Amino acid sequence: MRPTRSSLTAATLAVALFAALLLAPAPGQAFSLGGLFGSRVDKELVAQVPRDKRAAITKADFELAVANEEVALAKLKEDLAGQQEDYAALATKLAKAQATAAELALDTARIDAVAAANLGKREDNLKIQDELREDRTKNEAERIQLKAKLDQTDVFVRDLKNRVADKEKSVAAFKARSPGLPPSATAPAPAASAAPAPAPAATAPAAPKGAEPVEIVRQELPAPPPAPAPAPEADLKN
Repeated sequence: MRPTRSSLTAATLAVALFAALLLAPAPGQAFSLGGLFGSRVDKELVAQVPRDKRAAITKADFELAVANEEVALAKLKEDLAGQQEDYAALATKLAKAQATAAELALDTARIDAVAAANLGKREDNLKIQDELREDRTKNEAERIQLKAKLDQTDVFVRDLKNRVADKEKSVAAFKARSPGLPPSATAPAPAASAAPAPAPAATAPAAPKGAEPVEIVRQELPAPPPAPAPAPEADLKN
């Protein structure tokens, strides 16, 4: 039995993996199995780099994080654009259904007027009226369904708009950070409230230059007059 293409592919990958293990460089060189499926650099070796030599790594790691945040924002915008496109398509379908409803209403008014005037054949008029009534019922159900889908899509659009706005703010704040610092490290510290200035002490007016010092004498209030002496007992009898 001839080997299938899938079995040959699996065998080729196994040989390549075995060769990579045999040809692995000596310890200390930056190589790992992660190079076959992801990063080419061994994370354990990177962790051993001294702190004073990690500036370029920190900067590149920060730029990668910023790029990933922008990818997430772009995906949200793509989802928003898709929902907006669905909303526009549903709105067009609903507008057409409403136009059909208006056309059916016009035909109904026409046939009702013809029947009321005893024009045409009665059987034909009744048949047309029944058909129009059935079409209007179907049209109404279609419009109700489209309106429900349109309202639901509108909710999705508004939610995605809010998420995009929030993500734009978070990405802008993330970009404003310094590489290697937590988000709170670059946030401006709240301004301390200024303490109220003490009221200026009352000072006496300065004396003119060269004048003699004036001694302030506290004036005493005059004593109240003495109470009048009681009248003699003899005068009271008179």
